[in-house]
Amino acid sequence: MNLKIDLKRGIESHTRGQLNQALADYSQVIDSAVAEDVELMCLALYYRGAVYQRLGEHQWLTDDMNRIIEFQGEIPAELLAHAHAMRGESYVAQKKLDAAVQDYTMIIESQEGLPTGMVLSAVLCRGETCFAQADYARAAQDLKRVLSSQWLETTGQKNAQELLTECEKRLRGSTG
Repeated sequence: MNLKIDLKRGIESHTRGQLNQALADYSQVIDSAVAEDVELMCLALYYRGAVYQRLGEHQWLTDDMNRIIEFQGEIPAELLAHAHAMRGESYVAQKKLDAAVQDYTMIIESQEGLPTGMVLSAVLCRGETCFAQADYARAAQDLKRVLSSQWLETTGQKNAQELLTECEKRLRGSTG
């Protein structure tokens, strides 16, 4: 059995929207690779989590991301950061905002070796989540960092600027 072929087949099924087949293929890799190839197993967990995300199955997604995170130190930093990002998104969808902020902060604080865009995406997501928590000062700080980087495209830049303006307005309102 070639687990890389099974993983590739799962990705192809996933891309075509054949989610049940993708789940089956990813699960096959996960079950077979657990002792053989940790990184391959974690990739399959990540992709299976992406299917669960599409299905709105946030607890299963979170469970898969938790399993990946358990292998911290044994897998590439970028895969670990992707797991934190996806789990953070899932926590936001579940209204577990403190947990989401923790995941985004984990990415930001362990940024060495990660692509700049991945780190800035985590900063932006943390800023948006802090805004949802009414932590306007922290949200404004994160938004300013992202805006100063010139990383966002025009639409994203405009949306981030509008959110920053709203943060500043609410901060002024709370002090005056």
